[in-house]
Amino acid sequence: MNPTLRAWLASFTRRWHTNPDLCDTHDPIAGHQGRVALLLLSIYPEASRTLLAHAITHDQGEAGSCDCSYEAKRTNPQLAGLLRRLEGDEIAAQGFNLPNLTAREEKILKVCDWLDSYLWMLKHARHLAVRADWIAQRTVILVLADEVGLDEEVTALLVAGEGRA
Repeated sequence: MNPTLRAWLASFTRRWHTNPDLCDTHDPIAGHQGRVALLLLSIYPEASRTLLAHAITHDQGEAGSCDCSYEAKRTNPQLAGLLRRLEGDEIAAQGFNLPNLTAREEKILKVCDWLDSYLWMLKHARHLAVRADWIAQRTVILVLADEVGLDEEVTALLVAGEGRA
């Protein structure tokens, strides 16, 4: 298949289908990746082209493997490794052969990725914010943001999102 067409089709892969609390929401990976890039540009305007390219393609590989839950990957490192390889192969088949990110850039991307997930939860199922798993995710977002010097920007965004009725 043409790599560009393959990438375009992959962008319709749905997120959250393995999450019983959010599986009824409609969130194609293209929307998520676009929001991650938007967050990245907003909180880290000096992002490199490579970092932005990673932001808008980072989940493209899920078209070949699915959006497997973080918990499943966390509790099964072998599964996580297999999915990384499968997703990497799919991204390459779509024609995206991007340079590697620095360790700091990887953390910044993870902050924006998880921040988007947290904000999605607040928008669609705000009552989940008091659960231990979402509290833990919020904590990790803040720890990573602090490590990369974006704690003020991320804290302000989280407070704004949580204060939205």
